Amino acid sequence: WTATDACGNIETASQTISVIDNVKPYFTFVPESATIVCPLTPEFGTPAAADLCGAVTVTYEDVRTAGSCANEYSITRTWTATDACGNIETASQTISVIDNVKPYFTFVPESATIVCPLTPEFGTPAASDACGTVTLAYEDVRTAGSCANEYSITRTWTATDACGNIETASQTISVIDNVKPY
Repeated sequence: WTATDACGNIETASQTISVIDNVKPYFTFVPESATIVCPLTPEFGTPAAADLCGAVTVTYEDVRTAGSCANEYSITRTWTATDACGNIETASQTISVIDNVKPYFTFVPESATIVCPLTPEFGTPAASDACGTVTLAYEDVRTAGSCANEYSITRTWTATDACGNIETASQTISVIDNVKPY
């Protein structure tokens, strides 16, 4: 400012106003965290950010965390909103992938009846899982028939996926003796 009196004497003074931006930008929308079931894969939403003084740049970084079994995991996406002066704000969304779906049999040998002296020969089943590999195991149970030469064997297969989900299927082969002695 310049102050001047009637005789032309002057005096000056000044004032400086500095405008600073130390206020963080802010998120106006952040997608909610979610849990999905394998074999679905995470699909992240798009956040919205704003700043009182201008434009905002939004970037992100993903961090994958293993779950309690091979087919389970979570991904956390952290967004960083940065304004023109370097002020930042972060927000995140986590999508967890779980595997609670049983494997399934795509083929199970049919049960059969055979005549003594033939012996049971079991087929080989096929199993699959939407999220990965399947391990097959089996157990046989023999049941006596109505005479010494008759019996049945039931083979029960257990299909187990990497997360311990199981499905079972069975095949029974019955041995009968309907041939006369000679």
